[in-house]
Amino acid sequence: MKAIGILFIIFSILSGLLGVRSYLRDDAYAKASVVVNSSVKWAEVKPNPWKSTVSIKLMLIYMRDGVADSLEHNYSQFYSKDNPLPTIEKLKAATPPIRYLPKEKRSKNIPDWVMVSNKDKHDGVYGQTGFSWMLNFLIPGIFLIIYSRVRRKSRELFSLQK
Repeated sequence: MKAIGILFIIFSILSGLLGVRSYLRDDAYAKASVVVNSSVKWAEVKPNPWKSTVSIKLMLIYMRDGVADSLEHNYSQFYSKDNPLPTIEKLKAATPPIRYLPKEKRSKNIPDWVMVSNKDKHDGVYGQTGFSWMLNFLIPGIFLIIYSRVRRKSRELFSLQK
């Protein structure tokens, strides 16, 4: 039990280090990237006949480093009586913001992501994932080590009583 607990703690340390690395990459990308508005070249809406979801495919055109670039963006959306299906005209009128890394700020430490968002703020790709994995390994590891010590002491007490 103690060996498994130590192994879990080692995994938690590795997960924590990877979480810090992911956070630093996200933060560097958020500081170096820029946001531009795009225009919709064409839109396609495919309702799912068995569920109340719709698959939306957009072809977005935006300026990247002074040159026109395009990006295909796919996403799903729920619809109901209160939230009806989006129309093609409404989708074409939208200007979704696109976040990208300019050519002069690219490096091997900052990922070259192109993201479509519904807001200008970058929330991060990984978020708290590395830290939650760290806790998922750390807490059971600590409990396993404590359990193995308590079990060993109870065996010693039991063997002394005989």
